Amino acid sequence: MSKKTIYFILGRACFVISIAYIFPILYILIETDEKNFLTIFFSMMMISFIIGMIFTYYGRKHKKRIKVNESVISIFLIWIILGILGEIPFIATKNLNVIDATLETISNLTAAGVSFLPEKSEYVLKFWQAVQMWTGSFVFLSLLVTILPEVSGCFGMELSLNQGQIFSSMIGQMRTMARKILKIYIILTIISVILFKMSGLNIWDSIIMAMRCISTGGGNYFAGRGNIYSEYAAIFTMLMACGNFLLYFRLLNTILPPKSNFSLKILKKNIVTNLKIFFGNSEVEFLNFTIFFVMIFMTFTIFIENTKFDGNISFRMALFHIVSYISTTGINFIEVGKIPDYDKFLLYILAAFGGCMGSVTGGLKIIRIIILFKLAKTETLKVIHPRMITSIKVSGESVPMKIVGRVLSFFFLSLLTSFIFSVILSLSGQNFSTSVAMTTACLTNIGPLPGICETSDFLKLPGVMKILCCAILIIGRMEIFGFLMLIGLARIDKKRRSW
Repeated sequence: MSKKTIYFILGRACFVISIAYIFPILYILIETDEKNFLTIFFSMMMISFIIGMIFTYYGRKHKKRIKVNESVISIFLIWIILGILGEIPFIATKNLNVIDATLETISNLTAAGVSFLPEKSEYVLKFWQAVQMWTGSFVFLSLLVTILPEVSGCFGMELSLNQGQIFSSMIGQMRTMARKILKIYIILTIISVILFKMSGLNIWDSIIMAMRCISTGGGNYFAGRGNIYSEYAAIFTMLMACGNFLLYFRLLNTILPPKSNFSLKILKKNIVTNLKIFFGNSEVEFLNFTIFFVMIFMTFTIFIENTKFDGNISFRMALFHIVSYISTTGINFIEVGKIPDYDKFLLYILAAFGGCMGSVTGGLKIIRIIILFKLAKTETLKVIHPRMITSIKVSGESVPMKIVGRVLSFFFLSLLTSFIFSVILSLSGQNFSTSVAMTTACLTNIGPLPGICETSDFLKLPGVMKILCCAILIIGRMEIFGFLMLIGLARIDKKRRSW
């Protein structure tokens, strides 16, 4: 194992958090003149940059190819480094203690939105929350198209999208993929900022809401609550976050004809072709189908259960919550207590589903749900017709049985891991059902589930259990196979030392 490669990757992560500190600094310089906040954020920007330079120096002669064990260790350490460097403003301003600040920061970076920050805290800290969410989801996307394929064998990626992208262990090609994903991420964020600004929010609230929604971080802060235009801007942004970002990249790069062959006819043809590819994608079809039918059901039940709501409010409430939970953002339209219990159950199931593979959402991801449904159908047909030769197809492509096996393993291991962590959390005095909900909320990165586990439940946990929640949040972003590989590497290293 090459430590230099790990140092190099950690150095890049430090540079990312250093750049992220520029955003709150700009806000302070433009909107306020509070020197104490400026000193804190500027100091942390320089410290992050210096640490990044140190890591880069020790990793300057890294190998051009990254190995699986190096990938696993790098993924785990990235979140820890980002968490340590990102929590200092919360501690320095005395809004949170060290442990609460750690869970707050890891939650923001993993887009879970478990926030302990007081409502009366300074606006710049709420802005820093949103920046952390946005930065963390960008880091996750970068890992998704660079390091994670080395860890998970890239299962699912080839099923969700046939766009000719090559996932390589070569550092140079990883940089290229990271640039591609950053380009799309920034474009979608800018579109979201424009939508929120057009809805009537000021520029800073627009930026905060865009960052929270496109990163699926969510949280308690919603500047446009009660504003119908802001609500629809949030719905559109969260829907974009559900989609496959590599599919977005393909659409962006193939929709315009070459300059030498540009014509309106070719442009129209490209637009039609790309729309067919996009809406013909199995994950997108499943996503739209699920949202549509659950929306009809929830609109009807909310309208029946709440006599104060007319059809328009019931529709908006249903659509907003469905998109919010399936994207694992977790922002609430109103108090969730006004939603019927069976609708809450549907929302929590949607949160477990998550968005498309290649998105910033948490959860199992839609492609795995599709494969599980088709596998169940196939096995049922085999029982009825034992000699029937069947195959599972997604988006017209046959799914290798190796991929199907990995999906089944992923589902089983996720349930097993959830059960083990739930038992451990229940030792803190929480009832078991709340512990299960808290573990699920962390593994799927949805955050608090109103009516089942609230932010206050996380706040009541002992310090050790809060650290455990941080670990569960990281595992949710690592994917379960990465976590098991990390345990395997630790056992191998222990055996080697005993030799």
